[in-house]
Amino acid sequence: MAAQIQKHVRNLEETLKGYLYEGPLTPFWGIVEEKTKVKRERVAVGLLGFIAIYLVLGWAKDFVCNFLGFIYPAYASVLAVESTVTHDDTEWLIYWIVYASFGIVEYVGYAFFHSLPFYWLGKCLFLIWLMAPGDKGGSQILYHRFIQPFVLKHHPVIDKHVRDAKEQINKFANSGNR
Repeated sequence: MAAQIQKHVRNLEETLKGYLYEGPLTPFWGIVEEKTKVKRERVAVGLLGFIAIYLVLGWAKDFVCNFLGFIYPAYASVLAVESTVTHDDTEWLIYWIVYASFGIVEYVGYAFFHSLPFYWLGKCLFLIWLMAPGDKGGSQILYHRFIQPFVLKHHPVIDKHVRDAKEQINKFANSGNR
């Protein structure tokens, strides 16, 4: 049993190496590694373990989970907008579309979702999956399988409702100017 756990920890460390040695937080991980004299992969696994336990047992776990699901994507989105390539802009825009769609589903199912004992841990893992880059990232999969087909199928009706709403807003705004 212990050997299997060690094997999974080593696999997780290998998976994390790409994120820890390349990317915007690489200097931070270098400082942590230098100060603690512990390899950054081990620190990251320990931090992930602490966060997982905290999301099950801790206080303000909703804030922690939503913060994790928001802060890095917001930072990466700013970097994407400031870069000259457009592919990363599209990836992060798709993330935000899926994030907003999930927010609507979460709002509708609030009582159900929030009664689940490991909800915040599951949500945090889900948001991390959404952040995963490339075609196998969660946001790409959910967008191309569900959101894009739905919007393309229903966009004429959606556009009509948006136009009607704009007309009503303009009527209301113009009636106040008299």
